[in-house]
Amino acid sequence: MTPLSLKSPQVHSTDPIRAESEIVANEDIQVPGYDADLQFDATEERKAKLKADLFILPFIVLLFCFLQFDRTNIGNALTDSLRKDINVGNKEINLAQTLFIVGFVITELPFNMISKVIGPERFLPITMFFWGIATWSQIFLKNGATLAAARFFIGALEGGYIPGFAVYIAKFYTNQELGLRYAIFWASNSVAGSLSGPLSIGLLSLRGTDGLKGWQWLFLIEGVLTCCLAVVAYFYLPHNAAKPKSFFGKSFNVFSQREASILVTRSIRNDPTKALRYGKPVLPSHILETFMDWRLYGHLIGAFLSMIMIMGMNTYAPSIIKSLGFSGLQANGLNSVGSICALIWSVSLAYSSDRFQERGFHIALGYLWGAAGLLWLALAPSSVGRWVLYGGVVLTQMGMGSAQAINAAWLTSKMEDYKRPVALAAYVMSIQLAGFPGQQLFRAQDAPRYRRGLIIAASCVIAGAVVILVLKLLYRLFDHGDAGVEVKYGVPRQNRRESRESETEKV
Repeated sequence: MTPLSLKSPQVHSTDPIRAESEIVANEDIQVPGYDADLQFDATEERKAKLKADLFILPFIVLLFCFLQFDRTNIGNALTDSLRKDINVGNKEINLAQTLFIVGFVITELPFNMISKVIGPERFLPITMFFWGIATWSQIFLKNGATLAAARFFIGALEGGYIPGFAVYIAKFYTNQELGLRYAIFWASNSVAGSLSGPLSIGLLSLRGTDGLKGWQWLFLIEGVLTCCLAVVAYFYLPHNAAKPKSFFGKSFNVFSQREASILVTRSIRNDPTKALRYGKPVLPSHILETFMDWRLYGHLIGAFLSMIMIMGMNTYAPSIIKSLGFSGLQANGLNSVGSICALIWSVSLAYSSDRFQERGFHIALGYLWGAAGLLWLALAPSSVGRWVLYGGVVLTQMGMGSAQAINAAWLTSKMEDYKRPVALAAYVMSIQLAGFPGQQLFRAQDAPRYRRGLIIAASCVIAGAVVILVLKLLYRLFDHGDAGVEVKYGVPRQNRRESRESETEKV
């Protein structure tokens, strides 16, 4: 494979796009592991990428699973005696979940900016340790006020985690490979959902042991495990493929020197903007530039509309299933089925998107799948039987969030690297903000089917799909279609095709 050198002779151009490319081409690259003269074949590339797939990505997925456990375990706790023990109803629960979102949104951007300065591999394990403490501290809940306070602090400490690790993952891959990797990252939601049911069954069954309720055991064990995993993450995750962490003069890297250099170099050759401002902070001007970029808003609006349903479904899905005639333990177990199906669907959708290098139609399809489930659950007559109604829950859980990774990958590829921390933080904030109206759709008077809320959520999801299709048309007319910034910076199409062929051969 012929490498693309970033140290090309200086050429002055009057074309603004070309001039921007020359700034990158003439930049003195100061990224550990980068080698402008490095050459490697497809076999070496696949081997290096496979190591990242096996030793970096799965561990980050594990971390994300515990974020999801700690943010959604209140839904499992509600199937136990939490309502009665602390004397709360839907109003207090919705308030607590709303404050969780407030905390999450408040810290999203500042935490992501801190991550940019000191590195997500350092900062995010620290915040994870503290939200683990906040999680197990919920064993001391006494009333609605303490529940609201606990949920606020958990949300605030989890802010910045998702966009921070999305930027971190991008260090190891090309833009064309991010759809599938982000899908695996976001599929942590589904992995956690599939595991949380059986896990909660076991933990809730400990009720009465040592004088603790089942929900107290749930919060305690999951919180303590989060703290332990955060400590491991702090020591394990490298700064980048070529720069492991060093403690007491000792370091360990899962990548060989050549493998690390291949990963770093191929990523920068694919997207030279990654070499600019490496290890430097986000400036106020970068925030302003990002929010003035018209490309940002289609992704944010689509994500917001499509995720109206997620907070309510995460909170009330076990209760909805229980209302169909299942026991509390059965409801928690059955709640995992949709998550397993969502894992398969979201990864398959992202693989297809990466394989065909098409984003817009894949995102719209993912959105509409969730809308179909919402309408099924809302409109099916009660006479059809509980298993048919349960099928609507599964279909909804499969669709909700299934295309968010593809949308994030598309946004990432469209933004220059210095805009990505802000853009991805704004993207995750838009998803979280959807929880404000979404949580209020599930009113006590609409229980147990919540038809009104489900229909409204479905309408929003369909509108989100329309926004994405309009955005695809605008990109086709004004911004190189579905392709990203690598087109602006003159990366040959052959290089992008080789990346896709290499990925296909590996799979």
